Amino acid sequence: MQKKRLRGVFSFTATPTRDDGATIDLDRMRPHLDWQIENGVHGIAVLGSTGANGSFTEKEREELIKVATKHINGRVPVMAGTGSMTTDEAVRMSRFAEDVGADAVIVVPITYWPLTDNEVYEHYSRIAKAIKIPVVIYNNPGTTGVDIKPPLLARLAEIDNIRGVKESSGDLSRITQIRMLTKGKMTVFHGWEPITLQGFCAGAEGWCPGLPNILPRECVQLFDLCVEKKDLRGGQELFDRIFPICKLMGDTGYIRVVHSALELMGRSIGLPRRPIRMLDAEQRAKLVTILQDLGVLNGSGRQHAAE
Repeated sequence: MQKKRLRGVFSFTATPTRDDGATIDLDRMRPHLDWQIENGVHGIAVLGSTGANGSFTEKEREELIKVATKHINGRVPVMAGTGSMTTDEAVRMSRFAEDVGADAVIVVPITYWPLTDNEVYEHYSRIAKAIKIPVVIYNNPGTTGVDIKPPLLARLAEIDNIRGVKESSGDLSRITQIRMLTKGKMTVFHGWEPITLQGFCAGAEGWCPGLPNILPRECVQLFDLCVEKKDLRGGQELFDRIFPICKLMGDTGYIRVVHSALELMGRSIGLPRRPIRMLDAEQRAKLVTILQDLGVLNGSGRQHAAE
């Protein structure tokens, strides 16, 4: 795995819960992972943004990574989200992920104070030097307040096992900049659903979306059309079909949409951990219409939609 290039659709899988979101539900996690894998996703990323990384304790995250990795059992690569408030915790989490068999770690900078470029560089450098498995940087300035720009990524790409970046700034020009500045050393994973088609056109080789929690097969088909077959017309037609739910996710939040959609589809994974809640009535009504148009509501989902 260390020598194999990371690419493809890595689902940012949601974290199932019970007790009003207070407890991780590992029993519901297993079939949810199976369903995505059976529908063709190329990899699973646990405890990414859609998995509510910042909502769980270090001990909870360790248990989830261990159980998920054991259950997936090599069927697809596993990225473990190990972003933490401090470098020491991120190092501990990354070492733990490696020890229990994760194939890579994906690390978002979680911080209260703004970080300098040198602080960001040292943070990732220490994580990378502590483990042998690949490190994927996760740039999501809209949620973290830390923007890891292409020149800094080029510096980080010189570290041997930093192999990729999930680029979620929304600036499509960065995909090209990163490819050129890193000379292809990094896999660029696109990370913003509403502009996924454009991200593939710019040269993204991977996609780390929350959408496979709801539409895993369609996500894989979109990647296949755009990246593998270079069929942009076919990709555009498929993307037009799924765009309404991509936009809703961008507008209202991935966690809310995923948990709400799965409940409507009869595949409930419980409620998000507070303070995050499900979609409100107006947003839920929009989601129902979108899911109906996509043809993914079964009888149970229609019953939930009517309540």
